[in-house]
Amino acid sequence: MNVGRYDESRTSSVGSFIANLPEMLGAMVVDPRCLVAVIEFEDVRYVQFWVESDGAVIAEVISNLNIGDAVALRPEDEERLRSAGWSEPTPGPKPNWRFESDGRGDLVRIVSMVRDAVYDVLRERDSNPVSVRVWEGRHQPTRCGNVRDGSRVHEREPRHQSEGVLDER
Repeated sequence: MNVGRYDESRTSSVGSFIANLPEMLGAMVVDPRCLVAVIEFEDVRYVQFWVESDGAVIAEVISNLNIGDAVALRPEDEERLRSAGWSEPTPGPKPNWRFESDGRGDLVRIVSMVRDAVYDVLRERDSNPVSVRVWEGRHQPTRCGNVRDGSRVHEREPRHQSEGVLDER
């Protein structure tokens, strides 16, 4: 897996991202580092992941609490996320739709939940471009929560110029 800097992105397509998501999360879970991944779509909405050094996985989908000028989620979109098992966003430290797992056992579920959120809630198509950033957070003695809070995408950020292209597998 290509781990870069926070400001270093690769371009891919939605279809390639979804196809490679099991491999990406699997590699992140077995890596001893705290890793962060943000996948930003062309309309600046995103999904993001933190994988703790102990293998715990946190997956998030943007919410209307911090969507800025991007296309807001409709009530039926939010109901779909709720029904799929995503935890509701709250102002403050958990502003996005969220699913937390203690490790590898939930990876298949996370992949399925993210796939459904990307296609059915965010309405992305396989050919749409995505920006993928994966970087190492600083290891904390127990969890990388401070890294998570400091690197969480809260607002619409300007799209960075891509520095490379992911392999289309």
